[in-house]
Amino acid sequence: MLKQKPLVMIPGPTPVAEPIREAMAVQTYGHTYGGFVAIYKECLAGLKTIFQADHVIVVGGAGTLSMEMALVNTVKAGESLLIISHGLFGDRFGPMAKAYGIEADVLTCPPGERVPLPEIEAKLAAKKYAAITLTHVDTSTGVLGQAKEVGELARKYNTLYILDGVCASAGIPEPMKDYGVDIIVTTCQKAFGTPPGLTMVAFNDKALARREELGAVSGYYTDWKNWLPIMENPALYFSTPPVNHIVALNESVKLILQEGLEERYKRHERIGRSFRAGIAALGLKPVTSPEALAPTLSVITYPEGLDDAAFRAAMEKYDVFVAGGVGALKGKIFRVGHMGNICINELVVTLYAIERALTDCGITVTPGAGVGAAWSEWHKG
Repeated sequence: MLKQKPLVMIPGPTPVAEPIREAMAVQTYGHTYGGFVAIYKECLAGLKTIFQADHVIVVGGAGTLSMEMALVNTVKAGESLLIISHGLFGDRFGPMAKAYGIEADVLTCPPGERVPLPEIEAKLAAKKYAAITLTHVDTSTGVLGQAKEVGELARKYNTLYILDGVCASAGIPEPMKDYGVDIIVTTCQKAFGTPPGLTMVAFNDKALARREELGAVSGYYTDWKNWLPIMENPALYFSTPPVNHIVALNESVKLILQEGLEERYKRHERIGRSFRAGIAALGLKPVTSPEALAPTLSVITYPEGLDDAAFRAAMEKYDVFVAGGVGALKGKIFRVGHMGNICINELVVTLYAIERALTDCGITVTPGAGVGAAWSEWHKG
């Protein structure tokens, strides 16, 4: 039997579109070569447009590095940090803070739900925090955080606002000036749709002023002040950048701006809605509460008695890869990423594979129900 290339529908890395893959495959330029310097500058300018950012740093690393960079450059040992966590990835700010001697208070909630805004405001009213963190979309639970509303609270209480955009950036609006966000930390392999390898930090002048106030910080590679001269003039040297990754990211940024931000965000909303219509037709439900559903991924509860490993193995047999659960939801759910450069065609293939895998695992479904429901929802526009 002829095997197709596997379709990777996990929450990242996401499928890489051909123009981005071709950009990644260019000859490796010298990092001070004029042609590459121009590409780097173009990429940074495009990211500033996407985020409404005053400053952007793009360097080698993963999303976790950008989270650490945000803390290192804005919060000093002994100060307090308020963490709003909707799952495993929101929780990560806790041990990071501890590593730097930062006092962290964590607000949590049951998996799939949101921390209520009154609880957040009560914390901010009772204590002075140097910064507040929110994960825009927590990949472990599929929860879409209330980014704009938290920004309003951060402004009200004059607290620096760090937004983790890893599973949201380029798929969900994150206009820093409009939302009151001071820092966005993110990465390239999710809604940007490039291979893993880059970390990105977008920040405003307020956050930079905070970095200046701190003086020396507990970092070298993570110190914004070492990178900002390079971001202004990439012909300078601090550390060798991952040249091919930056060329690929620049291609992604150009594609995003060509599509148009509003159109791209509408497409992601439409994709999420269509996919969830498909899984509902198969009798499946998200673990995420309806008001908190994210456009970029779905976290789906298993029917009673369905084994996680058996189901995902069956999916792989049909050349579609989905992710298992992590943290408290491990073994109870599976996760499907639907972000970046995918569209209805990938959803159809994925839903068909889910139907077949469920059938293989002894779950009765109506053949074609998931695909039909997704198509019907998609055509509503």
